[in-house]
Amino acid sequence: MIVPISAYLPEALALAGALLTFLMDAAGVRQRSVVGGFSVLFYSLALLSVLGDLSVVPFTLFATVPSSLLSAGAVGPIQFTPLGLLWQAILLSAALLVAFASLSEAEGDREVPIFYGLLALATLGMLLVTLSADLIFLLLSVEITGISTYVLVAYARKDPRALEASMKFYLIGALSTAISFFGASLIYGAYGSTALARLADIPPGGNGTQMALVGLGLLMVGLGFKVTAVPFHMWAVDVYDGAPDHVSAFLAAGSKKMGIFAMIVVFVAAEDVVYTASSAWALYVALGGLALVTMTVGNILALQQRTMKRMLAYSSISQAGYLLIGLAVASPAGLAGATIQAVAHVLMKGGAFLFVAAMATLGIGSRIEDYRGLGHSHPVTTASFAVLLLSLAGIPLTLGFVGKFYLFASAVEKPGLFVVLAIAGLLNSAASVFYYARVLRIMYMVEPPAEATSERRWTPAVAHLADPGNDPSAPPSSAPSAAVAVGESTPRAPAKEAARSLDPITPLSRSNLGMRLRDEVRTIGIARWTAIVLCAALTIILGIYPTPLIDLANHAANSFFSGLP
Repeated sequence: MIVPISAYLPEALALAGALLTFLMDAAGVRQRSVVGGFSVLFYSLALLSVLGDLSVVPFTLFATVPSSLLSAGAVGPIQFTPLGLLWQAILLSAALLVAFASLSEAEGDREVPIFYGLLALATLGMLLVTLSADLIFLLLSVEITGISTYVLVAYARKDPRALEASMKFYLIGALSTAISFFGASLIYGAYGSTALARLADIPPGGNGTQMALVGLGLLMVGLGFKVTAVPFHMWAVDVYDGAPDHVSAFLAAGSKKMGIFAMIVVFVAAEDVVYTASSAWALYVALGGLALVTMTVGNILALQQRTMKRMLAYSSISQAGYLLIGLAVASPAGLAGATIQAVAHVLMKGGAFLFVAAMATLGIGSRIEDYRGLGHSHPVTTASFAVLLLSLAGIPLTLGFVGKFYLFASAVEKPGLFVVLAIAGLLNSAASVFYYARVLRIMYMVEPPAEATSERRWTPAVAHLADPGNDPSAPPSSAPSAAVAVGESTPRAPAKEAARSLDPITPLSRSNLGMRLRDEVRTIGIARWTAIVLCAALTIILGIYPTPLIDLANHAANSFFSGLP
């Protein structure tokens, strides 16, 4: 069957975005609003196209993949499936979220085109992974994303921590690549082919089966690095912590999902051959044990963290363990649950890391204790962050709860000892509440220290109310005034009223609340503020009314299993 060129529109847009960005850099066009604006436009068009291909109303007019192609099977190394398209939408959403929020970063950075260009190349690799029908094509697509993200972590070349994180990421990534391709070579030796569809067959020859099993084991290790599965997670925390905040958001929300999808297309197809060649529990024990250890170790280590990014990094590792439950169950219900949880993870982790980036621009430190009193001084963004944390903990009426419910239910429904995974998931979700609740307590129930309160009070929206000569709570005259920094020259109000409006703990009147909200949007940046609030809003909306997402996930999962040999 001939594939129309239009079917590759999302991939073409990602490639065009990368090439255009690098051309802009060569031409000296480095304005974030221009370069980032084109990136957001391309990702938006690609996402609309994928939603149209999934028959999501009202985006059907943007469809580019013929419906007959979705059930036609592999066309060379490419295969279009509803599951692949749904994961394309998930990955494009992660890229769009990060690209849009990055518009709030400061202008004047010469590395702006590098950031958006590498982001587009990484997105291109992720999109190609979802179309893979061949093992070599799959691994090469993974490497497109891998090489792009190695450099993306260090695109801020003057940051020594980012350079160190990039080097660690590169070394571990090179190791995982070598292991993955060695496993692929063994699979080729066993089958004489690298087509993913062949993984469901018994290899010909006497020693072919053992060679295929070793190859699959090596692939599990290589791809385990990509999804930060324990014990292959060593690189993740240092990389997430050292990378620029927006890059950390992309790594957690985007590239990890690519690894999960790669494992799905490899190991779900290989279930029968492992069952026939070894035992009914060989693959289940390996994947189930990986899920169990990953979510447990991630949560235990997250409990011990004192910095926000490292806590979120270990939390992200534990979330990968929940996603692996759907892979271990290897049923349509488990795959649908993993897909729903992947959507939730993009919103939860993407929004959480963007919140950390927003607080960093305000001068908030990296320690969790530095977030004291933020619920009063920055009410909307902090409330959004609180919603995302509650969703990560699996609290009802959030999308995180829906995803975990379907994952755990699929484990209970599967015959055998899969109920152990459901029990372990419930216990780990309960344990995660402790470190998420600790953050909420600090943000809402602990008053910031006097020096931090003084610094936070002096914000652009309220600086014009204070008279440094009369108000003892005003910043010292040696400190630069935020009002001067933004060029404000409005009249000053009496000191008593200024002190009241500047106090983050004192209840606010409606006018003062509106003033604080305007200040919050202005200091954080409208794009980043919108992205954080939108993540929280979608987490609640899809948590209360998840039916459309559930229907899409169930249809995609059932289509995937019906297409297996």
